[in-house]
Amino acid sequence: MNGELSGGKNGIVYERVDPPQMTAYLSARKPLPMNFSTADIVFSFLMLLCGFFYWNFIQIVSLGLGVTLFTAVLCTATIVYFHAAGIRQSRESLAFLGVIILSAANFTLFDGIPVKAFNFIFLSGCFVYWICLTAGTRLDHKISPYILNDMLRQLFVIPFANFACCLSGVKQVFMKNKKGKGLLSGFLGVLLFLPVLILVSTLLINADAAFESLVNRLQISVSEYVLEYFRDIFLGVPVACYLYGLIYGNRYRRGFGGITLESVDVRMRAFRFAPDAMVYAALTALNLIYLTFFLAQAGYLFSAFQDSLPQSMTYAEYARRGFFELCAVAAINLAVIAAVHLIAKRDRVKILKGETAALCLFTIALIATAMSKMAMYIDYYGLTRLRVYASWFMVMLLLLFVIILVRQFRSFQGTRIAAAGCICLFLALTYGNVDGMIAKYNTDRYQAGTLESLDPDVMSELSDAAVPYLYDLYQETSEVELKNDIREVIMQRPVWEYNQTGYQNSFRDFNLQTYKADTIRSKI
Repeated sequence: MNGELSGGKNGIVYERVDPPQMTAYLSARKPLPMNFSTADIVFSFLMLLCGFFYWNFIQIVSLGLGVTLFTAVLCTATIVYFHAAGIRQSRESLAFLGVIILSAANFTLFDGIPVKAFNFIFLSGCFVYWICLTAGTRLDHKISPYILNDMLRQLFVIPFANFACCLSGVKQVFMKNKKGKGLLSGFLGVLLFLPVLILVSTLLINADAAFESLVNRLQISVSEYVLEYFRDIFLGVPVACYLYGLIYGNRYRRGFGGITLESVDVRMRAFRFAPDAMVYAALTALNLIYLTFFLAQAGYLFSAFQDSLPQSMTYAEYARRGFFELCAVAAINLAVIAAVHLIAKRDRVKILKGETAALCLFTIALIATAMSKMAMYIDYYGLTRLRVYASWFMVMLLLLFVIILVRQFRSFQGTRIAAAGCICLFLALTYGNVDGMIAKYNTDRYQAGTLESLDPDVMSELSDAAVPYLYDLYQETSEVELKNDIREVIMQRPVWEYNQTGYQNSFRDFNLQTYKADTIRSKI
């Protein structure tokens, strides 16, 4: 078996296997014992530090610079650890590392919690898959439908199968003598008992004024953030165990079991129990329903292409109804396509491809009409967050269904193209400065006279990204009421900056757009 050798401990040599040989390797490999090298032990302490940084750096309500710093620390520590083990970055893992860097940098550059929340989930998933790519532990050597199996295994199986490895590595440092054992036991006892100590101390402070006075005097010499640090340390331990279990498990292939491409294929074939006649009859009936639906409501569905509105309906009702129709039909069709390809015996593949292509065509037609409705709605009422997100979602659905449609007639790596397309679309959304774009589009159209009014509620829901564009209108407009509305919107501060003592934030919350907005507020 071809591969590289990396150092171990006590004479144990760990072999790094190239991706093409990984399938056979995983099926024959038995679980390795937890024999820690010096690099493994040092990395366990680094992960404990990263667990602390996870809670201390990342502020969920703001998601600013702290996320970028934490990602930089974690990725750097992981690269150094893999490098010490003889594991180098491949071209594909470097590409995914680039995606991680772009995703992490966004938290420092832009404001806007809705997009940041999804970006945080996206960043976490990218990091997990990057570990898999770097260690070469994928089932398939390319992006394919097996990626779903890889992600489920990397997210849940590997980290928890190796969950105790981090503390085991730390334990080895202290178990060399009795003094070290006692020190470790004492620290763990205090750490585990910390919630009880805090609860008892709080109750005693409320019960006795003298004890409260003593605690207040002690706070003069003790940082007010000590309890927060203890909280971050306590909560950081399970995070450290998860991260170490993921990375260490991929490093030594621990917890992978005997899962191979062949075993996954055997399990998938076991699901193909439905006779072709039953499946194709159901698909034909469904396609006939969609065909009847389009024929019966062709005038209503396609009226948006002529910029005409059905009677007794407002633009808002027309666009919203079209969007929910899209979501329902797309969800049903995606579920049907996935289920059919899972359970059908596929004795007559051409019929299955034809039925799938028909479903894709119906969905694509409805997506096109819904997008034209949304364009008409935006033309009359301007942009909002929901309209931008809905438009982006429709574009992504269109991409997926086009790939599925073409895949029925031509063989190519559809999963890889779909994954790359969705990643590019998501990065475009995060770097598209959605709130700033909304403010600029609406203010420009209002000044040009093509938009009747600016809704104060719409403006107030935007983040600090909108402040520079609103400030330009604030300086130029002569309408007193509008000027007051814009001033009120600009001067509102992010929720995460406010507490009982006033507005404050730290480096963890910093982002460039809020910094620029604060500069404008100081002028006003």
